[in-house]
Amino acid sequence: MIRFGVLTWLPLYLLQVKGFSKGDMAAAFAIFEWAAIPSTLLAGYVTDTYFKGRRMPLAMMTLVGVGIAMFAYWGGQTLLVVTIGAGIIGCLIYVPMFLSSLQTIELVPSFAAGSATGLRGLLSYVLGSYSGTALFGILADKYGWDAGFMLLLFAVAACIFCCFMTHLGVLGLEKKNAQNK
Repeated sequence: MIRFGVLTWLPLYLLQVKGFSKGDMAAAFAIFEWAAIPSTLLAGYVTDTYFKGRRMPLAMMTLVGVGIAMFAYWGGQTLLVVTIGAGIIGCLIYVPMFLSSLQTIELVPSFAAGSATGLRGLLSYVLGSYSGTALFGILADKYGWDAGFMLLLFAVAACIFCCFMTHLGVLGLEKKNAQNK
């Protein structure tokens, strides 16, 4: 939802509300997309090396960063602040998406990994794209841009909660497996 909300509405928001030129908007938009590449490559390495294969702590940390950057993007008045906010969101938002897929693969039996990941991805895209595009647009149209951003901040909190619950489940499975050895 967060990714689709920012991706879909970033150009219009920057043009209409912030009064940026098309060139300034394009720069902020490009930074949002390109910032994702290094963070996604680094996420798997970091969780393997520093979190002993536990995926959700890093996902929760990056979501907190997304929430903080959302305020900079939403409230920023200069091109620099808004672009930095968009870049941080772009850099960090793909990390929990990637790690949740990886966590899914690791939690289910190997014969079900493809199906589980596919179902997770389908639901993420269907619910996320609808909520991030249509629902955000409806809220922004009816109640103003702030309502759309409140939806995205709610999504950040909901994602952190889901990651936390998943992490607790992983810890429970690890404890159960250790007792069975």
